[in-house]
Amino acid sequence: MARPLRIEYEGAFYHITARGNEKKTIFRSDHDLTRFLALLQRMHERYRILVHAYVLMANHYHLILETPKANLISTLHDLNTAYTNYFNRRYNRTGHLFQGRYRSLIVEKDAYLLQLSRYVHLNPVRAGVVNRPEDYHWSSYPTYLSTKPRPEWLCTSEILGQLSRQKEKAYHKYRQFVEEGLKIDIPNPLKGAIAGIALGGSTFWESLKERFRGVEKDREIPSLGQARRRTDIGTIAHKVAEYYGVPRELIYQKKRPSHFASQVALYLGRKRTDLGLREIGAVFGGRHYTAVSIAYRRVEQRRQCDSKFHHEIEQIEKELKQI
Repeated sequence: MARPLRIEYEGAFYHITARGNEKKTIFRSDHDLTRFLALLQRMHERYRILVHAYVLMANHYHLILETPKANLISTLHDLNTAYTNYFNRRYNRTGHLFQGRYRSLIVEKDAYLLQLSRYVHLNPVRAGVVNRPEDYHWSSYPTYLSTKPRPEWLCTSEILGQLSRQKEKAYHKYRQFVEEGLKIDIPNPLKGAIAGIALGGSTFWESLKERFRGVEKDREIPSLGQARRRTDIGTIAHKVAEYYGVPRELIYQKKRPSHFASQVALYLGRKRTDLGLREIGAVFGGRHYTAVSIAYRRVEQRRQCDSKFHHEIEQIEKELKQI
């Protein structure tokens, strides 16, 4: 099986996650959690990485990392190897601790860093471990509320700075932003990943593809061909309107409730283009990015229970593939 592409360059931002082998526990005690954080400090000292957010759960971890130097692979290899060696010694075991290779997504910081940090910090709440994110001690979230001393390797200014230049105001706004996720069903930003490689808009993706040049013949890059067969958003709108026999203007209109053909176009826009949720929403009448996520979920659910509708979507996709 081909391995996922790892892109490295100076100043890159990443979302990293790694799970225990067979989803087994990787942190059995507070001592284990403390040791992992100490290893993060060591990685900062050795590789100069910066951690912008983290959460350590029983059987997996999430990190948002920045690599001022192009050294993600070395950093994660050393981190996971060092922790596995510690864990095996402490619990008298042998073999792999983590399930395969860690997953990494390169992130467009201006468009996704803020919402991605919220997703990471709400992980303990989604898992039912705590009711409120600040009650979970093995997370960077308390530091974002200025209630916990900040270690040198943890950088909060990049994310907080997107909300306000004034520290106290930024703390307050960030708490409000995260708590919004407790009240409404916010979309999972990771579902907007392009080809399992990147989290960003079309311009960001085009800039990354320039970095792929020269490694295209590497058989360990399975996603490039798939990603380069993406479809133009205008073509999708045209085909959907044509299939359902409605004016193209109706597809683009921002109406409540929107025409079902418009929902299909939003769905295919997310599935078959390199555009981010905000960019898709902007094309279709300035819709909020959550509307795009909701449309995608509704169409996907309907496909599963309505065979006629599923066939319609398949036909449209078949026509799009022929273009």
